[in-house]
Amino acid sequence: AAMQAGQASDRYTIAAPREFYAAWLAPRLAPFQAQTPGVQYILAPDEGAEFTEANLDLAIRFIAGPGELEGVQLAPALKVSVAAPDARDAWIDWPEAGLPEGASPCVKTSSAGQAMSSALAGMGRTVLPLALVESALENGLLKALDDPVESRRAYWLVAPVPQWRSNKVRALVAFLTES
Repeated sequence: AAMQAGQASDRYTIAAPREFYAAWLAPRLAPFQAQTPGVQYILAPDEGAEFTEANLDLAIRFIAGPGELEGVQLAPALKVSVAAPDARDAWIDWPEAGLPEGASPCVKTSSAGQAMSSALAGMGRTVLPLALVESALENGLLKALDDPVESRRAYWLVAPVPQWRSNKVRALVAFLTES
């Protein structure tokens, strides 16, 4: 109840990884925004922000499941090895990459977004969530080095049960999962 008291129906406060927002959420949020004029969208600066502290409506997290939160998986739990067409023959690592056995990275990053930027710049190849790189693959900015494989983590849209039950959150969840 305390969380909902500070939340207005004319705005959404969402925490999401920057790279996922750019590659996946923003293109899907734009048509929803067009259908909901006058609604404000506030993006929290910390994707791991606590719901009560940041007064979040929703969060998108790269996790194995929603845990104690209510949630829906936004994309299949798949990962793929990718590289720019002219990339160096070297590996880019990040904490969830799961590089092949014996791979020695030339670049170590702290996030999928940094690894993706490094790959786009041609610094090497990396393993990334398919949902994150689909657009870059379709546009020829990256190429898949093999077929996607199962991953233990995926992008989940999560919220505590009280938010999940609110009309505005249900509307956005329905839109994102139908598109």
